[in-house]
Amino acid sequence: MMSFSLQAQTIAQFPKDFFFGVANAPVQVEDQLEGAWIHHARDGKIPAFYNYVNPEERIRFWTEPERELDMAQELGLSVFRLGLSWKRLFPSKDTKKPDPKVIKRYKEIFQMIKKRNMKIMVSLFHHAEPDWTIKEKSWVKKSMVNHFMRFSKTVVDNFGDDIDYWVTFNESNLYALMTQVVGTWPSYHQRRRPLSFFNLGPIKGSYERALKNMARGHNQIYDYIKSKGHKAPIGIAQNVGDYVGQKWISKYFAGVSKRKMNYKFYDLVSKKMDYIGVNYYGAEVVKGTTLALSKDYEYSDSGRAVSPNGFYKVIKELHKRYNLKKKRNLPFIITENGVADEKGWLRSSYMVEHLLALNTVMKEGIKVLGYMAWSLSDNWEWADGYCPKFGMVAVDRSNNLQRTKRDGFFLYQKISKTKKITASQRTESWKKVLNAVGKDRAFCRSKDGETALNEPRQVKVRDIDWRFKK
Repeated sequence: MMSFSLQAQTIAQFPKDFFFGVANAPVQVEDQLEGAWIHHARDGKIPAFYNYVNPEERIRFWTEPERELDMAQELGLSVFRLGLSWKRLFPSKDTKKPDPKVIKRYKEIFQMIKKRNMKIMVSLFHHAEPDWTIKEKSWVKKSMVNHFMRFSKTVVDNFGDDIDYWVTFNESNLYALMTQVVGTWPSYHQRRRPLSFFNLGPIKGSYERALKNMARGHNQIYDYIKSKGHKAPIGIAQNVGDYVGQKWISKYFAGVSKRKMNYKFYDLVSKKMDYIGVNYYGAEVVKGTTLALSKDYEYSDSGRAVSPNGFYKVIKELHKRYNLKKKRNLPFIITENGVADEKGWLRSSYMVEHLLALNTVMKEGIKVLGYMAWSLSDNWEWADGYCPKFGMVAVDRSNNLQRTKRDGFFLYQKISKTKKITASQRTESWKKVLNAVGKDRAFCRSKDGETALNEPRQVKVRDIDWRFKK
């Protein structure tokens, strides 16, 4: 009896107004979508893409959004985050007016979301731009701000009354890094340019030039939304990691990475944010001057070091920098958090431990409005193709995109509906990890921790206790 009562004990309770949700992006989920990313894939520049069945179809969120929305409703979610395709609305630079059929279809999707009693969070820029802006060198050019404003004003003018939360830019830091520096995402350069990450005195590298122009875009559309009288909160979804280095040079470059990746874009837009949006996937281990895999961490299938303690640490650091030092009290929204885990051995515990870390910072006085899981269903994961499986729902691409719910789906359903985590949920989730120790699982990155693979290599689940500890 005592054992039962202890296991039923609530170890984390979220407020009544705290929301749970899921997020997606047009390129990854919308079928019948042309654009720079699909051209990039056709050019053979995305591993783990054409070795999967019907990769260009994606998961039919354009033609059959009900499949995803019904499952989101079944989860008991309060908010659904999605993006709108710039390419669909303005397929060419010479397009005078947005396609009315596209406007109509997005309106229909918004109505489907509302009908299922979910609020709408919209991302304006989520890792995708039209081909024609890439040809003009994208965000390193100031002219990009005007192009972005034309697209974004169209979204505000047509959908502003429907939207409950705004995300202007998703992971601007990562987009600038992968297009301007690493060169594995669709870009004008299409090659690796490591020096672009740094500045030479007053001469800014293209990484920071791109960030500065994206900040101009954010600040201008923020003012425009406010000028139209819309009350929905406006923010960004920033990719942040716990950058760690073990030796002195590694620690130095971990600090450089933290300043440039975690803070730089926030710094540029912090005066025009209604909330602090956080996308967190794990720790980033720096060895020498580059990121590398470490034996001290467990990893997701996509190569992110699993670290709930890093999640706690990052939120505390952001709160100190953007609230305490500035004498403000901006709330947080976790705009993305999730794990690539095809076997389903890590996902439940990953979810529980990160939510425990989040609940702890809330108990310590930090305001958090909600948590968005990435992702509901397996989808195209950018330059990693279809190898990483982030979904709480598996998608069988060889069988009409049939969905199969993983264990993480049912756990998230219980947590979102009860707004609590119990001791037994934590125990049972960790048992799955312990039972998997020493077993092989898919890993979608090569030994350098960066290069994507067509076929995953096998790695063993490590005997590491990565649970949240406070």
